[in-house]
Amino acid sequence: MAWKVRSLDNPGGPALVLREQAGVVEIVAGQVVLLSSAALETERAFGRLAATVARRPPERVLVGGLGFGATLRGVLDVAPAGARVQVAEKLAAVEHLVRGELAGLAGRPLDDARAEVVRADVADCVAASEGQLDVILLDVDNGPHWAAFRTNARLYTPAGLAAAARALAPGGALAVWSGYPADAFLPRLRAAGFVPSVVPLHERGRVRARAYVGVKP
Repeated sequence: MAWKVRSLDNPGGPALVLREQAGVVEIVAGQVVLLSSAALETERAFGRLAATVARRPPERVLVGGLGFGATLRGVLDVAPAGARVQVAEKLAAVEHLVRGELAGLAGRPLDDARAEVVRADVADCVAASEGQLDVILLDVDNGPHWAAFRTNARLYTPAGLAAAARALAPGGALAVWSGYPADAFLPRLRAAGFVPSVVPLHERGRVRARAYVGVKP
């Protein structure tokens, strides 16, 4: 079966294509798959970690990357009624789809009053959140060694991890979604002052992704 393909309007950003095949939806830039609906269970499970990875309630959460809304949906599943969940998303076309025709993929998370989308680089949001956040969830790349956008690589450097540590309140947690094993990232988290761990994420009963977690003492 061939992909059903159409171009997306993305003023000021890269040329994007939306393609669909056999129930799977993807957004592609050039030859790079930026988003796929094939791993939404792992992303929703990743979002739900907001309730368990930190030593404090997830009242202030920053999500890097809206995707199809599954990580955000997972956070909202477990966040308290008064929580504020900010999502940093660079691409206007992605937000438009999740508010519109693809809203149902993750249960219309942007209809929730606790959620706010900001059109910004998540690194800038981290830098502006000195000691304010309970949880930071980074779901902007395929993992810490594979950046969808070149500028994302700075998130996983010593300087980027130090910025995340400063943005978190004591007992807060940083988690990075990865579609592949990246255990070499654990020493980086430890060197940045985090207590590191890895959590498997399942799709249809199989481990299909991992969360690399660092807790701020």
